Amino acid sequence: MSTNVEKTKKSLFAGKKEKASQKKPKPEKKVTKIPKEKAVKTKTPKKTSGRSGKSSKLFSIRNKIVVCFLVPIVFMIIIGISAYQKSAEGLSEKYTDSTLQTVRMTTEYLEMTCDFIRSEGLKYAYDDDLRKYFLGMFEDNPVDKLNFLTATKSNLLSVQTSNPFISHMHIIPKEGVGLLSTKLSSGVDGFLDEYKESVASGEGRRSIPQWIDSHPVLDEKVKETQQDYILSFQMMSQSNNACVVIDMKPLAITNFLKEIDIGDDSIIGFITPGGRELVVEQLEDGEESTLAEDENVFVDQEFYNEVMEQAVSDSGTAEVEFRGEKYLFIYSRSAEVDFTTCALVPMRVVTSQAMEIRNMTIGLVLLACVIVVIVGIFITAGIENNMKRISRKFGDVAQGDLTVTVSAKGHDEFQDLAGSATNMITNTKKLVNQVSNATGELEVSAQNVGQASELIHEYSQDITRAIGEINEGMEEQSRHAQECVEKTDVLSNEMQEVSRVVERVEKLVDETEGMINKGMEIVQVLGDRAGETTKMTAKVSDSIESLRKESAIINSFVGTITEITEQTNLLSLNASIEAARAGEAGRGFAVVAEEIRKLADDSAKAAGEISNNVANITAQTQNSVDNASQAQAMVELQTKAVDEVIAVFREMQARMGQLIEGLKDIAASTEKADGERSAAVAAVKNISDIIEETAGSAETVNDVANKLLEHVEKLSNTASVLDENMEGLKNEISVFKI
Repeated sequence: MSTNVEKTKKSLFAGKKEKASQKKPKPEKKVTKIPKEKAVKTKTPKKTSGRSGKSSKLFSIRNKIVVCFLVPIVFMIIIGISAYQKSAEGLSEKYTDSTLQTVRMTTEYLEMTCDFIRSEGLKYAYDDDLRKYFLGMFEDNPVDKLNFLTATKSNLLSVQTSNPFISHMHIIPKEGVGLLSTKLSSGVDGFLDEYKESVASGEGRRSIPQWIDSHPVLDEKVKETQQDYILSFQMMSQSNNACVVIDMKPLAITNFLKEIDIGDDSIIGFITPGGRELVVEQLEDGEESTLAEDENVFVDQEFYNEVMEQAVSDSGTAEVEFRGEKYLFIYSRSAEVDFTTCALVPMRVVTSQAMEIRNMTIGLVLLACVIVVIVGIFITAGIENNMKRISRKFGDVAQGDLTVTVSAKGHDEFQDLAGSATNMITNTKKLVNQVSNATGELEVSAQNVGQASELIHEYSQDITRAIGEINEGMEEQSRHAQECVEKTDVLSNEMQEVSRVVERVEKLVDETEGMINKGMEIVQVLGDRAGETTKMTAKVSDSIESLRKESAIINSFVGTITEITEQTNLLSLNASIEAARAGEAGRGFAVVAEEIRKLADDSAKAAGEISNNVANITAQTQNSVDNASQAQAMVELQTKAVDEVIAVFREMQARMGQLIEGLKDIAASTEKADGERSAAVAAVKNISDIIEETAGSAETVNDVANKLLEHVEKLSNTASVLDENMEGLKNEISVFKI
C-alpha cells in the first residue's frame, strides 16, 4: 500500500508541475462590472429577435429620425403661430393707433378749416363799412352805395374762390336792405328776423348757434339745396342788424376725405351735429361701391349709437359688426364745432400684414416638412441598409460563426461600427480559444482532484482498519488487566492464608511458585500487548501525519482550482462585456459567457467546500495526533507499570527460595507483602483506567476517520459534478466556428 501511495503522490506532483509549466502570465485586463442577467442554459445558441420577431415599424429608425426632424418643425409652427398672434396683435395695435391718429389729424384739419371760415365771418361781422350799410347810411349817396356793393361782392367772391371749403357766403340784413350773397347777384330783400327765428336756439330762442347743418329759409330765398353745403357758420354782426352765413362745400370735404388712405374697403365719414354725413368708400381700381346713394353708414346705426353713448373721450376705437363683417370703428369728435370724423376699417385689412406672415410661415413650414421627409428617407435608407447588413453578420455570429467580417457602405460612423464589430468578433474568437484552453486545463485539474480523492479514500480506509485493530488490542488488554486484578486478589488471599497458617506454607510453596510463574507469564503477555499497543499507536500517528500531508496536497489542488476559476470568471466577464457591446446580436454569446461564469462559480463553490472539508479533516487530524500522543504516553506508563510488576514477581520468586529457608521470616514479612499487594492492585487499576481512556481515544479517532471518509465521498461527488460541468462547457464551446 505504501508503494501505491508513493506512486500516486509522484504522479500528482508531476501533473502539478506540468500544469505550472503550461501556465501563461495573466494579462492585466480592466474588468467592468455588468448587471447579471438570468442565464438560460441551452446546448445551441439561438438567434434572438424582438418581441414579435421583427422590428416594430412604429419605432423604426426611419420614423425616429423623421420625428427628430419634425420636432424643430413643430417648434417652428408653434413659433410661427405665436409670432403671427403677437404680430397680429402688434400690427393691429399699431394700425389702430396710426389710423386713430390719422382720423384725429383729419378732425384737426377740418377744425382749422372751420377756424378760417370763422375768421372770415368775424371779419365781415365787425366790418365798419358793412355796419354803415346795414344802418342805411349809404342810402343818401347812391354812387358810394354802388361802389361799396361792388367792392363787397368782389371781396366775397375772392374769399369764396381762395378757400375751396367755402361753398357760398351770405350776409342777411333786415328788411329794406338788399341781401349780399355769392349765390345771387341781387334782387333779394333782407329777411334777418325770419332767418333768426328759423335757426334760433336756446332759451327764448334769442341766440343763434355758430355752426348749423341746415338753413331752409336761406335755401328757399337763394334757391339753394342741402347738397350745396354740409355745414354753415353763422354770426350776428356787431350791431345785430345783419347775420353773416358761410356755407362749407361738401365736395371739398369729400375730396379731402378721399385723399386719406386708411386701407382698401375702408369707409371714412364726416358727420355734422345734426346728423348729416358725408361718406367716402375707399375702393380698389375697377371695384364698385356696395353702398346705396342715400344710405347712412354711421348715423342711426346701432353700433354708432352705442359707441357714441358710451364714449368718455373725444376719440376712440371699437370692434363692431357692419353688414355681417367685422370692422374697426374709429371716431374723433370736434369739441369746438361738434362735428365727428368716423372711419370703418375691415379687420382683415388691419391684420393683412399678419396674414401675410402667417401664409409665408405656413408655406415655409410645408416646404421644410417636404425637405425633411426627403432628407429623412434618404438618410434612413442608408442607415437601414447598413443596419440590415450588419444585423445579418451578427446573426451569423449568433449562430456560432466567428469567421465572418462585418462591412458597411459609406464614409460615416457605420464604417467605425463595422470595424468595431469585426474587432469584437476577432476578440471573441480569441476569447473562445482561451476558454477552450482553460477548459482543458480545468478538465486535467478535475481528474487530478478525482485521483487525490481516491487516494484519500484509501488512506481513510487504512486509518479505519488501524483503529479497529487498536480497539481489539484495547479490549484484550482490558481483559488481561481484569485477570491481573483477579490474580492479585487471589495472591492477597493466599498471603493472608500464609499468615494464618504458616505451618502449611511449606506445603504450598510449590503451588505458590507455580502461581507466581503463571502470574509472570500473564504479566509478560501484558507487557507484550503494551508493546504492541505502542507500535499501533506509532502507526496511527504515522497514518495521521500522512493524512495531514495529503490534506496539504489537497489544499494546493484547491488553490489551483481557485486560480483557474478566477481566470475563467475573468474570461466570462470579458465575454459578457463584449456581448453587451454587441447589443442584441451578442445575446447568444452572452448566454455562453453566463454559462462559463456559472461554471466558474460552481467550481469556486466546490473548491470552497473542498477547502472547508480539508480544514475539518486537518482539525480532526490534529485532534487525533493529540489523542495518539496521549495514548502513547499512557501506554508508556502502562509498560513501565508492567515492568515494575515483572520485577516484583521476580523478586517474589527470589524470595520464595529464601522463604523455604526462613519460614519464620514469612510471618514478619506478611504485612509488607500485603502492602505491596495493595500497590500492585492500584497499579493494575491504573493500567485498566489507562486502557479505558485509550479505548475512548480510539473511538474518537474512529469517528474522525468516519467523518473523513464522508468528506472524501463528498469530494468525489464534487469531482464528478465538476467533470460533468466540464463536458457541458466543452459542448457549448464546440458550437463556435473559429
